[in-house]
Amino acid sequence: MDENDMTDSRPVAEAEPDRAASEEPDPRDARYLRLAADFENFKRRKGQELTDARRYESEDAARALLPVLDNLRRAVEHAGEAGAEEFFVSGLQLVVREFEAALQRIGVVPVPAVGERFDPAIHEAIAAEESDEVSEDTVIDELVPGYRLHDRLLRPAIVRVARPRQTSSAS
Repeated sequence: MDENDMTDSRPVAEAEPDRAASEEPDPRDARYLRLAADFENFKRRKGQELTDARRYESEDAARALLPVLDNLRRAVEHAGEAGAEEFFVSGLQLVVREFEAALQRIGVVPVPAVGERFDPAIHEAIAAEESDEVSEDTVIDELVPGYRLHDRLLRPAIVRVARPRQTSSAS
């Protein structure tokens, strides 16, 4: 028998798939697509959670250290009044500056206060007074500085606020 005479006796596959099958979506395909989309959303959420956890991992430590910085500042402020030696006071000032720089390296920055418009989201007012010099509630004194870690408020600034003087309307 010659090789050229041999023909394949298998049926030839149709070039077009069955139209009825292509019009009705397979429920397994839809489930697979939903599952794949859910998994992608899960991966994205987990990635964001991990990024946030890394970004704010120093939050508890920073909150714990802020009162120490406050006390160091008070020590510097009162050391001169108490008659401490100048080298001692300058040493404390150096420690305060290094402390602030270390906090800044991990993303802790002070909240702007004096001269700023009062914002209850970042300022905590403990006193207010009327003034002719302001047109809106304005911070005039910062008693305790506030801080942020990146975009998250660690502690609000405790402030005094000047309010515009209320004019009494004559009837």
